[in-house]
Amino acid sequence: MVTLDGLYASWMVLNDLMGELRREGVDIPSITHADFRNSKMVLEYLRSFNEDIRRQENADLQLRQDMENKILSLRETLLAWAENAKGVEYRKKWEGKFEDALHELIDPPTVEPMTSISDLPREKDVSFFRIKLPEDIPVETVGAVAEDCGVLIQLDGKRHLQVSGEKECVRKAMKTLGELFYGENRLG
Repeated sequence: MVTLDGLYASWMVLNDLMGELRREGVDIPSITHADFRNSKMVLEYLRSFNEDIRRQENADLQLRQDMENKILSLRETLLAWAENAKGVEYRKKWEGKFEDALHELIDPPTVEPMTSISDLPREKDVSFFRIKLPEDIPVETVGAVAEDCGVLIQLDGKRHLQVSGEKECVRKAMKTLGELFYGENRLG
């Protein structure tokens, strides 16, 4: 059986492959996306155990085996699609990346840490929402919208925007930003 770190690294490689296939126009069924999400959730659950639990014999052994089988199944599916879309050499390239990750011959991809939400308002009459600000929207424009709507905004270095304030003001800001980002009001 391979290690959890190897499974996680190989999952990351398959995730990169899936993203590349989608950019190439390959239709990825929603069931495959669901399998990917579920696999990641189970891998993160298993990896969250401390070392003492991991060392225990049979600690979630069946779940680990199921995960290995699921990852290998997803590998076969995606590699077949890769070969159909881009050829045998393309498949071999990704197959090599997968095997290297599975056997921990390469450093696993780094995962971006979650953005802290400790500063979110908790008062009863205060609402908030968070979005990632598109690159083409200037921060000054968002500041003007916030001022017009009477809401507070907070932006981190990675363009994650948090808007908070009274419920109606936040709703107005959400509608205004939606129109600004997408050109129309999609909230109804």
